[in-house]
Amino acid sequence: MSRRILAVIFLAAVAARAAVGLSLEDRIYFADGRDYAAMARNILEGTGPRLNERTVANRGPGYAYYVAGVMAAFARTGEQVPLRAIRLSHALLGGLLCLVVAGIASRLFSPKAGLAAAALTALDPFLTFFSGFVLTESLFTLLLAAGFLFLLYSRDGKIIWAGIAGLTLGGAALVRPSVLAMLPLLGLAWLALNRKQPHVFACTVAMWLLAFSTVLPWGIRNHRLTGRYALSTLSAGASLYEGTYPGADGSPAMDRIEWPPEIYCMGEAEKNEFLQRRAVEFIRGNPQRIARLAPVKLARFWSIVPNFSEYRRPAFMAISAIYMIPVLAAIAAGLVLAGSKLKPGAILLLPAIYFSLLHTVFVGSIRYRAPVMPLLAVFAGVTVAAAIEWLCRRRRAAALQ
Repeated sequence: MSRRILAVIFLAAVAARAAVGLSLEDRIYFADGRDYAAMARNILEGTGPRLNERTVANRGPGYAYYVAGVMAAFARTGEQVPLRAIRLSHALLGGLLCLVVAGIASRLFSPKAGLAAAALTALDPFLTFFSGFVLTESLFTLLLAAGFLFLLYSRDGKIIWAGIAGLTLGGAALVRPSVLAMLPLLGLAWLALNRKQPHVFACTVAMWLLAFSTVLPWGIRNHRLTGRYALSTLSAGASLYEGTYPGADGSPAMDRIEWPPEIYCMGEAEKNEFLQRRAVEFIRGNPQRIARLAPVKLARFWSIVPNFSEYRRPAFMAISAIYMIPVLAAIAAGLVLAGSKLKPGAILLLPAIYFSLLHTVFVGSIRYRAPVMPLLAVFAGVTVAAAIEWLCRRRRAAALQ
């Protein structure tokens, strides 16, 4: 019965995401997507994951290789980007994500919690929405959740699973480099929460080594091309500047910023370093303003309705609120109901805490929250499973009277 229900959840998730993807126009909606499409074309042409000759490390390569793979397999003659194939592949990733979430919740709590968490992930309107675009969310969210599942498998001292977790999380860092700084914190938290488990230190070291070994070739390549050892990207300076410049309001503003004119004659690495220095100067010179912006960014990050005016239509806002309000309440209740099992499950809170804090400095957006929700949905699944069990007991008791 559980397998049949899980199969239905998988198919429902795929169908919902496919329906959204196929309903969209045949165009790339966001600048990020156009960059990834350009990088994918360069990969297929043999020049590697670069935007152009002058910009070679502005985005992580993982998603660009994914898009290039879909293009190589499904693009028709003369077709620039097979958007329908990319969107359908994202739908499949969304279905797989539900299976991964079910595995996490089942391993930590119960199969019923696993089914509930998978169902909530399938219904997530933001993940469903983002699956329709040429953006990293679908792939990154799956890799992040899978990395945590494999890490949980290593809890019994099985180092092989810790290594697989490291490879998976390293892959996630290649898709979205901002997660890279979380990996040392993840290892330390894992050690602290599981210090009595066998071989936990060896498993943690294996996870670290495999994760950074996965990212290291990208850093070596960046040094060869730019002279800088950049394990992430050379766009962090622009992102930090976006979140702190004098006109910053907490929202994405790459297309609205009046950039310092000096950067237009700089190389990619020099531009990154210049913008980092300028952003740090803004932070040091205006600490009160930066402090006031932090809660604004955090509110955008955790908003229960879309932030952008284009998507703040009554229908979109209603769907978002109807999902988010009870799910957030169920997550809070699940943290209480988890009881003694909260300690091993507490590791799932780390990405939410990490990205929340990160985006009080950088810009705040629901896009950056969406990937942490499936891990939090595990706790909501605990609440839903407990509620169903309570209702079943009530029905049984009523039947006996």
